[in-house]
Amino acid sequence: MAFQKGVSGNPKGRPKMNDDEKEQREEFKNLLRSATVTALRSIIEIANSKCSKDRFNACKYIVDKAFGNNTVFLSDEVENIEPVIIRVMPYQKEDEDNKDEDWGEEDSDEEWED
Repeated sequence: MAFQKGVSGNPKGRPKMNDDEKEQREEFKNLLRSATVTALRSIIEIANSKCSKDRFNACKYIVDKAFGNNTVFLSDEVENIEPVIIRVMPYQKEDEDNKDEDWGEEDSDEEWED
C-alpha cells in the first residue's frame, strides 16, 4: 500500500490521555528525574572501578552524554602526524638462498599513496 501525498498515515493521531494517564506520566517523569543523580553517580563509580567488566561501557556512556556520541577527540598536533600503514602479507617459508633478504621490501609504497 503506497502512501498518498497529503494524506496522513495516522489520521486520528495519538489517542488523547485521560487524567489518570497524565498523572501517571508526570509521576513517572518526576521519579526518573529524582533518580538521575543517583544513577549518574553509580555510572561514574563503575567507570572508576578497575575490576568492573562494564567499565568501558560506563565510560563511553558518560562521554557520549557529555559531548555527543559522534565526538572525536583530537590533539592539537594531529595535523602533523603521518598515517600508519599496515600491510598484511602472506607467510612465506625462508629459502636458504634468500635467508638474509627482507622479503616484501621490494614492493614500493607508491601503490598505497594517493
